[in-house]
Amino acid sequence: MTGQRIPLAYVVNSLDAGGTEKLVVEMSLAFAHEYQVSVVCLDRPGTWAGDLRARGVPVYCLWRQPGLDLAMPWLLARYFRDHRVRLVHAHQCTAWFYAALSRLLHRSPRLLFEEHGRFYPEVKNRRRALVNRWLVRKLTHRCVAVSEDVRSRLQRYEGLDADEIQVIYNGVKREPPVSVEERDAMRRAFGLDPDSFVVGTVGRFDPIKNLPMLVESLARAGRELPALRGLLVGDGPVHGEIRKRIEESRLEGRVVLPGFRDDARRLLQCMDLFVLSSFSEGTSMALLEAMAAGVPVAVTGVGGNPEIVVNRETGWVVASGAVDQLAQAILDAFQDGGRRERMARAAKERFETLFTFDRMIEHYRQCYREMTVDGR
Repeated sequence: MTGQRIPLAYVVNSLDAGGTEKLVVEMSLAFAHEYQVSVVCLDRPGTWAGDLRARGVPVYCLWRQPGLDLAMPWLLARYFRDHRVRLVHAHQCTAWFYAALSRLLHRSPRLLFEEHGRFYPEVKNRRRALVNRWLVRKLTHRCVAVSEDVRSRLQRYEGLDADEIQVIYNGVKREPPVSVEERDAMRRAFGLDPDSFVVGTVGRFDPIKNLPMLVESLARAGRELPALRGLLVGDGPVHGEIRKRIEESRLEGRVVLPGFRDDARRLLQCMDLFVLSSFSEGTSMALLEAMAAGVPVAVTGVGGNPEIVVNRETGWVVASGAVDQLAQAILDAFQDGGRRERMARAAKERFETLFTFDRMIEHYRQCYREMTVDGR
């Protein structure tokens, strides 16, 4: 392979809109000049596949069938062999499982497994943990978790040894700041006044995000704060449920649901407070984007969130499901603008130290080099 780019394949369930999928797209583009990058989707190409192909990164789909599809290892092995893939970066457990089994058929590629987040609630499966420990792990060269919390869960639920798992925090690119005029124009486009106090979130409308907690907190805080408005950006399986809860809470006209938006990163800058009310998180991309943009944040103390946000130093951390605590954080953020701005600046400084995109890419660049040059 001297003088040629080493073939690197990312394996993921799909490229539908989501944090993991966004990361796969951005990593693919970042490494495309150093490696011969391609993406293999197990289930379906997804929302972002066309854009990635248009930018020169091939995307293939294997159309996995429901349940245990034992054709996947064979199809992956054939793809890796035909394209002379030397590095495989599998995102999340399903992709890892099938990519690892493919090495029983074609041993050449070196495999890195990255876990982004965990199901909620989690249930121990002793059989799966034993298979991982005695087979899947032995076919894997590197294991990466996006937070210390995820690392501990891989040990507890997947049968891996914590000391064999490297933590590499996610990183995001900084979005250019918008002017006051642009910010006001974006607000007006959603029917939000420039003087409104806008609390919002960005992400997939999935049960794990516990958006009902955010809606109820907006309702409670709104009783004391007439200027409060909500901006919930995203789409997903519980979108209809959230719209119904907004209606039941009499928040119609005060909470906006614009759906999925390609410009979600810029829309973050419409907000006076970004909220992540999830039951579980790895390292939230949207949270990092808010911190990078200088938007104050409030999060539930679950998963990797407390590793990112230092309570009352770089944002508010509240208990999972604690509607009253989140409502109070919203009121505190409104009532003490100076403190809100200080915490936002501190969060931005913490982002610049730990969570930049370039820092994350350099960590993976080092992993790839060690796996190919040193053979680790």
